[in-house]
Amino acid sequence: MNFAATLIRASLLCGLLLTGACADKAASRQPVKIVVGFEAGGAMDTLARAFATRLSARLQRPVYVENRVGAGGAIAANYVAQSRPDGNTLLLASPAEIFINPIDARRQESGEVAEMVPVAKVSSAPVVLATRGDSAIQQLGDIAIAANKNIRSLSFASSGVGSLQHLVGESLGKALGVELLHIPYAGAASATASLMSNQVDLLFAGLAPIAAHLESQKMHALGIASAHRSKRLSDVPTFQEQGLQGVSFEYWQGIFLPKGASSERALFLSAEINEVLKDTGFVAQLDNLGFEVAYKDYKQFKLFLQAEDQSYQSFFRKNGFLF
Repeated sequence: MNFAATLIRASLLCGLLLTGACADKAASRQPVKIVVGFEAGGAMDTLARAFATRLSARLQRPVYVENRVGAGGAIAANYVAQSRPDGNTLLLASPAEIFINPIDARRQESGEVAEMVPVAKVSSAPVVLATRGDSAIQQLGDIAIAANKNIRSLSFASSGVGSLQHLVGESLGKALGVELLHIPYAGAASATASLMSNQVDLLFAGLAPIAAHLESQKMHALGIASAHRSKRLSDVPTFQEQGLQGVSFEYWQGIFLPKGASSERALFLSAEINEVLKDTGFVAQLDNLGFEVAYKDYKQFKLFLQAEDQSYQSFFRKNGFLF
C-alpha cells in the first residue's frame, strides 16, 4: 500500500474515533432522565423527584423524572431496557419491575428487562396495610372476621397489577384464608384516593403517599409487610410480629441502566449515587418521606439481585401466584 492510501485510511480512522468521542462528549452534556413506572404522587415518584434534584447537583447536568405508567411498572422497565445505553436514561425500579412482572410471560413485552445493568440499590421503604380511620377493621385479626361477615369480598387497592403491593395483598389473603378482591390503580396516589373515598376497604402502599393521612388519623395502619418496623411508624408492628408468616417482603428501590450499558458507566453512576446518599440533609429528607437509605454499590447490588431472584423464584414455585 502506498503512502497516500495509508494516509487516507489513517485519516478516516481518526475521523471515526473523533466522531465517537464527540458523540460521547455530547451525550455527557444531555439531560438525564429517570423513568418511573408509576404515577406522580406515589412512593416511587416522590423518591425519584427528591433524588433527581440531588443527582443533578452532583452531575452538574439537568436530571428530570418521566412517568411511564402501566402494567405494574412493566411499560417503564421495557422502555428503559431498550433505550440507548449512553447513561442518560435511568430506571428507578422496585421488585415489581425486575422480578414480579416477568414471572408471567404474558405480561412481559420483551426479555430485555433481565439484561438491564444494575447500578446501585438506593433505599428501602415499608409496605403499609391501611384502612380508613373510621373503618371497623382496626387490627389484622379483624380482616378475617369482616370477610366472613360480608356478602361481597373485602377489597384492597394497590398501585397496579403485578406490583409488590398486589403480591402482598394476595399473600395476605392466602395466609388469612380469606378472599380479598384486588382493585388495581395506576399508582399509589389514585389507590390512596380510592380508600379515602370509600371505594375500597384496604390499601397496600408505601409510606410516602399515605403519611399525612396516618398522621391526621384519617387512615389507620394495621401492619407492616416488611421484616422490621418503620422508623416513622415505630408503633406499628410487622405482620410477623402479629403471628402472620409468609407475608414479608422488602420494598427496595434501585437504579438501572439500559441493556448494553458499560460497566464503566454503571460504576461511575454508582459512585455518584453513593455521594448523594452521604448527604445528611438528603438522608433526613428521605427519612421524612418514609424511606431508609440502603445503599449497595454496583457489585454488591448485582449479588443482592441474584439472591432476590432466587427468593422470588422459590416463592412463586411454592405459592403458584400468576397475575
